[in-house]
Amino acid sequence: MSTNEIRWEYDNVVIGHKNEPRVVEVSAKLIEEYALSVRNTNPAYTEDSKTGKLAMPSMLMRVAPLRRQEIASNNGFTALERATQNPRQTPFAKCEMRWFGNLNSGDTITSYTEVFAKEIRRGNKFVTFRVHADNQHGSTVGEYDYTCIFEYGESNKVGE
Repeated sequence: MSTNEIRWEYDNVVIGHKNEPRVVEVSAKLIEEYALSVRNTNPAYTEDSKTGKLAMPSMLMRVAPLRRQEIASNNGFTALERATQNPRQTPFAKCEMRWFGNLNSGDTITSYTEVFAKEIRRGNKFVTFRVHADNQHGSTVGEYDYTCIFEYGESNKVGE
């Protein structure tokens, strides 16, 4: 990366900015691999049935990933984690998920992430991203809000 990079600091984050849609095919194998990776051996996720495989609800994050660093680059910025000078993390603060339908083998999920909200609480600067996930029929199967701490307030900084 260039030393002329523009860092995606809190003040540069714009509500409504988003990344390009991503399409993921949900296969029976992907469902089983995900279930086993999180150590869930429930047969509903690991064995074939007459109607196909049902995915675990948390698999929404696997097939509709956050991809917030893409929002930064799509808008001419460098995500703080990828900065060449003084990179820093934007730690996870909370996540809220909502499900509106099942994920099943054979589904095609199209997702995108947008900057949903910014707020300052007790001097800490938070950014919330919303991930939208629709199936091949255009029905929303789920969405989640993922909040990061973009900047700590002065009273919360460690080691300074």
